[in-house]
Amino acid sequence: MAGVNILLADGDEQYLLALVRKFIEGFENDGDIEMISDAAYLEEYFQTPRSLDIVVIQEEMYRDEFGRHNIGNLFLLTEDEPDGSFSGKEIYKYTNTDTIYKQVVNNLTSATAAHIRKQGGTRIVYVYSPAGGSGKTTVAAGISSVLAKSNQRTLFLSMDELQAFGWMMTEPRTMPAEVEKQLMFQSSFVYNLIKPHLVKQDFYMMPPFTRMLSSLNIREDSFVRLLETIVAAREFDYIVVDGAAGFSETVSRIMSMSQHILIIAQQDEASRYKMSCLLNNLDCSDDGRFIFICNKYEPSKENRLGALEKEGSLRISEYIPRDNSSELLMPEAAGQMKSLQRIAYMFM
Repeated sequence: MAGVNILLADGDEQYLLALVRKFIEGFENDGDIEMISDAAYLEEYFQTPRSLDIVVIQEEMYRDEFGRHNIGNLFLLTEDEPDGSFSGKEIYKYTNTDTIYKQVVNNLTSATAAHIRKQGGTRIVYVYSPAGGSGKTTVAAGISSVLAKSNQRTLFLSMDELQAFGWMMTEPRTMPAEVEKQLMFQSSFVYNLIKPHLVKQDFYMMPPFTRMLSSLNIREDSFVRLLETIVAAREFDYIVVDGAAGFSETVSRIMSMSQHILIIAQQDEASRYKMSCLLNNLDCSDDGRFIFICNKYEPSKENRLGALEKEGSLRISEYIPRDNSSELLMPEAAGQMKSLQRIAYMFM
């Protein structure tokens, strides 16, 4: 399949080079990127019929006749804050290149997003906690909501022994028994059986199982096969896995399959101790993959988790404040939290 055809055009060559570098970094080998800084050449360029997936162009260089070409997504770089007068999408030119890139990627048409997904594949975000009661499921669901609202096709699934997340669903339902059996047998076509039963909210959810996984003879390694088949299908940008409670060889294997691992803990002494035990058994030195989060944070209380940070064992990327309004935050509400949005933007 051909790559994504991208045109970046701006009269400021240094500015344009910085923007091009960001798009090369973001699209890696999946983008066919052209840059034009000369207005006269741009006019000549559009004398030939063009088919482009993405065009990001300086306001002064844009001509209405360019719109006659087959342009999937048109973004105008404006000198002033956008006023909404342009029929396409406007981006303030003098924000940073990271923000410009995210605004482009997050506002693509569904067709272009699907094309990019086929190019780049599906990424796994594994959400794990060494201690119970950390709010791991709420964080995983909130991250899923942020990704989905950013035009990322996202699937949430749980590996918890007791599948008790039905409260997050607007219309609670469970996985049919015939599908449960196929997961137990690690069938190569299990995703095709699960797919019709996925629940669509703002993101997709795999419904909870009717009973404890052990009583259904569904082992942790069954999820390895399931994740492999979903990734192979390339139908999602992200799979957010609400991870199993314990730490096992299979959990370690799924972490190795994952592009991003979020490790959640609270600030109390028990959480600090369990986190320390985890760090003794897991190499978390890759800051690009392992993201440590302190959840339910209360500034007025002692932060025992911070002791590990001071000694250099880990770096807390985000402190999520405790929400006293409700212990059960629905995914959409959790996704509105600035702290969870910042976490999602770390790997988008």
